[in-house]
Amino acid sequence: MKLYLARDAFESVKLLPTSPSLWQRLCALTDALVIDEKSKLIDDISSLVLPSSDANWLRCSALAYLTRNPVWFDRQATLASIETPPDAVMTLLGLAWYHAMARAPDSDAFVQLLQGMHAPRLQRLVAARLPRSIAHKPIEGTALRFAIYTPQVVGDAHGGTTLTLNMVSILTRLGLACQVFAAQEANILDANSHSGGMEFLGQVAVEAESLVLNVPGSMQIVLPNVDLSLRCRFEQVLAAFHDYQPDVVIFVGFMSPLVYSLYESYPVVGLSIHALPPIAPVDVWLSADAKGNAATWQDLPTPHMAHYPFRFWSKGKATPVDRTQWQIPASAVLLMTTGSRLDTEMPAWWADRMLAFLEAHQDVHWLLIGVPDGWQHGWQQSGLSVNARIHGITKQLALETWLAACDIYINPPRIGGGATVAMAMEQGLAVLSLANSDGGDKLGRWAAASVDAYFDQLAGWVGISTLRQQVGIALMARFKERLDVSSIQAQDELIDACRAAMASFNLRTGGEHV
Repeated sequence: MKLYLARDAFESVKLLPTSPSLWQRLCALTDALVIDEKSKLIDDISSLVLPSSDANWLRCSALAYLTRNPVWFDRQATLASIETPPDAVMTLLGLAWYHAMARAPDSDAFVQLLQGMHAPRLQRLVAARLPRSIAHKPIEGTALRFAIYTPQVVGDAHGGTTLTLNMVSILTRLGLACQVFAAQEANILDANSHSGGMEFLGQVAVEAESLVLNVPGSMQIVLPNVDLSLRCRFEQVLAAFHDYQPDVVIFVGFMSPLVYSLYESYPVVGLSIHALPPIAPVDVWLSADAKGNAATWQDLPTPHMAHYPFRFWSKGKATPVDRTQWQIPASAVLLMTTGSRLDTEMPAWWADRMLAFLEAHQDVHWLLIGVPDGWQHGWQQSGLSVNARIHGITKQLALETWLAACDIYINPPRIGGGATVAMAMEQGLAVLSLANSDGGDKLGRWAAASVDAYFDQLAGWVGISTLRQQVGIALMARFKERLDVSSIQAQDELIDACRAAMASFNLRTGGEHV
């Protein structure tokens, strides 16, 4: 019966291939089939010839979901033109970025996925619809005015928002004028209508009560009405920028079409939320890695690279929560992993090795933070939910207090997780992460070069408490030396980078920034 329903849904799609809901129903029914039946139906969908670009747009997004193969994002991207609605283009970029974040095992795979779909071209299509900008000339004799653009403001548990709060805190401490702008790019009205698959961009609310600076003062922010189209919000935010007339723009994020317009008018400093340069034109890239590749992205001007590893405002040593609430003995070694999409960021092969490790080390417990209520039922196929020494809880505030209760922080083989890695370093934990990722880049020589080295390190730290304590002390010192953005060095080097961006802007525009 399941196959009959799926085949019927396929016939319905053929009759009306521009209906997103019909494609989504087909995806849901196809997902429910056994492997052989599913594979045959996916082959038929792949070979389906459709009459219009709009229909093929939905087919490609459906196949990207069903196959998890990013080549379908590439093919979908080739269909985008100046006539494609900006909200549709941004939905594609958002879903592809999510796929890369959740499933790319390292930075190389992450870059390959986004490079393959020519992300700069897609952003330029959106930017081309915005009003043309003219180069801004600063007002002589006035103090510098700073603007920060970040695509999405959420709350202090959100990486981009935290970096934004840190930048504003530095500028506020210096007594400099600063205003934040965000178009809330992840909030796309009716985003589901631009996709044929079953992965959707969720609406994200602002947690206003958590937008607190690290110094006395408050954050001045321009947020448009998210009930408007993203196209309209871009226009409103761009107009607000021109009203404010900043001397320098700090882009805190990874990609945004708006930055392509801002680059025409202002010096731009890029503070990427990844260990990679932003997929946007910037004058200066604040690179966490002294050996970072500023020319990573094709079709973008290569920015000047300034080594700037500072990202995180020191919270100090936290008071640990009580681990006995999970009946974990004081003598046990407690591992911890966090994330908002652990179901996809913990691949099956890695979860299997973790389970085998726990079976071989009966004194080890593992805490997963960020899993939904009822996760044991949804994750039964992974085997994680049946182990009594694996504990799962939902997202928690004051994450540093939970880290302080653990012995080792475990970062899965994913591109992200860097913020929690840094937080664990400050709390003095031994931190395990593969190299060539946001997490591994913060660890330096302590990042594992391979999966086997990763599990060898874990075994050594579990078996010898003094060894993991020594590593924890070394990583805490590394945090203070290299990552603490509250330092005077971080403050001075940020201003130096802004001055360098102004000089770069002068060269490319003949401007008069000083």
